[in-house]
Amino acid sequence: MNTFDFDDDQMGGSRPERKNLEEEVKRLREALRRGESKHGNVPDVETLEELIEYCLDKDKLEDALSFADLWVEFAPYSGDAWQKKGMVLHNMLRFEEALAAYDSALTLNPADMETNVHRCVTMANAGDSEGAMRELEKLLALEPSNEDALYTKAVILEQFGEYRKAVKIFTYLAQTERFGPDAWYELGVCYENLGMLDQAVAAYDAFLDDDPFSDNGWFNRGAILSRKGRYYEAIENYDMALAINAALPPAWFNRGIAFMALGRMNEALASFKEALALEPDDGTIWYNMGSAYEELGRYREAIKCYSRATKLQPDNAEAYFGRGSCYDALELYRQALEDYNHALSIDDESSDIWYAKADVLYNIRHLNEALECYQKVLELDGADFECWYDYGETLIDLERFDDAGEAFTRVCELAPEWAEGYFALARISAKRRRTSDTMRYLVQSIKCDDSKLIDFQREFPHFFSGENERLLHEALGDGPTSPDNSTV
Repeated sequence: MNTFDFDDDQMGGSRPERKNLEEEVKRLREALRRGESKHGNVPDVETLEELIEYCLDKDKLEDALSFADLWVEFAPYSGDAWQKKGMVLHNMLRFEEALAAYDSALTLNPADMETNVHRCVTMANAGDSEGAMRELEKLLALEPSNEDALYTKAVILEQFGEYRKAVKIFTYLAQTERFGPDAWYELGVCYENLGMLDQAVAAYDAFLDDDPFSDNGWFNRGAILSRKGRYYEAIENYDMALAINAALPPAWFNRGIAFMALGRMNEALASFKEALALEPDDGTIWYNMGSAYEELGRYREAIKCYSRATKLQPDNAEAYFGRGSCYDALELYRQALEDYNHALSIDDESSDIWYAKADVLYNIRHLNEALECYQKVLELDGADFECWYDYGETLIDLERFDDAGEAFTRVCELAPEWAEGYFALARISAKRRRTSDTMRYLVQSIKCDDSKLIDFQREFPHFFSGENERLLHEALGDGPTSPDNSTV
């Protein structure tokens, strides 16, 4: 499952039938502590191997290593003993020592395929995936159908991002008895990374048919459904994962994200709180919890969450941006400006943050500074017609009418169906007593939104008299009515 921890059910044959071995582990642990092993009080090889496997399965790695050392001490010429010690050291992430143990095993039995494959696995985990792949190719040249080697090769191909090559091998292994379920799982991973989401879902379905109690299987299937926008189904999958393992923070988190996508913020918050109960220092969860509170208009609670996120992730520009937006909504403009500036010190290529800063500066009437920020937005995204509009409005306030006219003309080019650009040009023309331009832009504005006639009449009541009234009537035909319900 794209992991290289060793499991003898998967790599190298079946285990002995499980018994309640916990008491035997305690007994041998105590015997080793008292030094009784030196007096021959040692289990037979079969029992010792079973105890090591039990400890590996239960993640009792220190006990497993003690028992492997005991096996090696009393059977230093046993390749199996050295191999088992290598497996234990690998699971303890002590890769160099694991490789040394495998080398000892291979000195005794150089042709042992299982040990050679385990060694390749450890090489890959130690960071030498290319070396591991070279060794695997040699092994597969000797035994092309060796399933252990093929599985390991496919997982390394995944690490290299060569998913299509990995898919070919996993597809073959999916038909085998020993690797079938794991191969289906990895196919799901590969297909997801290839963007083949329907195939990924089908692969996880096959995996879950074999292992319906896999929390990771249900979680991954839910994540793919979320990517497909099928949020209700995704939530059902996350719920399945959590029914199997309630202590799975990513499932709670993704469940919250899915609820947010559905606009169900209170349920999102409930999921984020469950995730935080398990991982209280996860800044990403705090950030998204802040976003949910912000969407609900609960700005002060959002600020607390964003503040926690900034402490845990001081380089998270979005957390400062989110908190600044909340201060902005509360009209605490100084604090908002501080957060926007901090966010921009981290990410000065975010047009959204520059835009928010520009709006705050406009609100506190720092018009020239606001203008500079709007210009920065337009440098980053010249097609943002709403920013062109706000830029034009700021130019009007600065009485730079020609520049404002150019800005609003750009708005009309980018958003020809939006009334506001034409309406702004009509207002500028009216203020400058350019009647024909006023009429032309006003007509265009009304054609996009007939309520603009009423807005214009309120601002420029003296414009509608005599010839202007007749011309407008001709341009609009049986157009909108005036506030007194008479035809203009």
